[in-house]
Amino acid sequence: MAEREGGGSSPWVAFLAGIILVAVVAFGVVAYTGGLQQRETAQLELNMPDVKKNPPDIDLPDPPPAPTLPPSAEQAPAEAPSN
Repeated sequence: MAEREGGGSSPWVAFLAGIILVAVVAFGVVAYTGGLQQRETAQLELNMPDVKKNPPDIDLPDPPPAPTLPPSAEQAPAEAPSN
């Protein structure tokens, strides 16, 4: 059989060179269209008076009781009435 001659790293070098080329072209397109320029920012100023209001006094009802766990299997069940 014929043996391959060569280093074998040239496909990887070509792949990386292609990625770099695409990145440079993309950067050029963004720079050409004005994507790298700083844009003006809008400023908004609101002058509001300081208003202090006390929260309303509300009497809330008591919360419902916490749920209880059902009896476990380790506890002896109550004896059933006999007929």
